[in-house]
Formats: sequence, structure tokens, C-alpha cells
Amino acid sequence: MKFLLVEDEEFNLIVLEEMIKISYPDAKIVLTNNGQEAYEMLQTNSFDLILSDINMPIMDGYALIKKIKNELLLTTPTVAVTAFAIQGDKEKLLMSGFDYYISKPIDMAELHKVLKVSLLD
Repeated sequence: MKFLLVEDEEFNLIVLEEMIKISYPDAKIVLTNNGQEAYEMLQTNSFDLILSDINMPIMDGYALIKKIKNELLLTTPTVAVTAFAIQGDKEKLLMSGFDYYISKPIDMAELHKVLKVSLLD
């Protein structure tokens, strides 16, 4: 398994990486700090799953998902991992192109469920 994590907050990046390692200890996990770094990484590397924050500098999650779907034409499953948790946010993220949604703070059981389902697709 190869995961791409996109998150501008270092603490959140480390926590998410460690949570994934609990479920997938042998996974290769690539860390990026914003959508632009992730986009550049996706141009030359393939991943089994992309987990991205939404509110980031340089390129946010909405711009990244648009580039993933419309420019790179990737079908890699994508998960929005965000603090945007008011009514309508989940639907907006899914309509923008993300396949799955996890709200922060991240619940380990929810993360495990989304990882399992997304990797089966």
C-alpha cells in the first residue's frame, strides 16, 4: 500500500501517519505540506490512496481534487480530511470530487473504516 498525505499542519500530518500505520504497518506513506507539493508528486508517482486536508496555503484541497480529476485524470480514491464539519460541508466536498470524507479530530474507528472501504473500490 502506498498513501499520499496532504496536510499543512505538521502535528496533524504526524498523527494521521501514525494512525494509518496502526492499520497498515507496512504501508509506504509520502507526506506533503500543500496541494501544490501533492500535485507535483502525483505527476511522477502512483498511490493507492490520497488523503488531503482542505484548508491549506499555496493550493487548497478543492484546487487539488480538481487537478487530480480533470488534469491528471486519476481514479485513485481520495479522502477529504478536514475540520469543515458543519451541515453541508461533507456534501460539498463529495460533490467537488472527493470519494470519502473524514472530519477532524480524526476518530480511529472512522479512519479505519474509510481506509478499508476506499481501498476495496
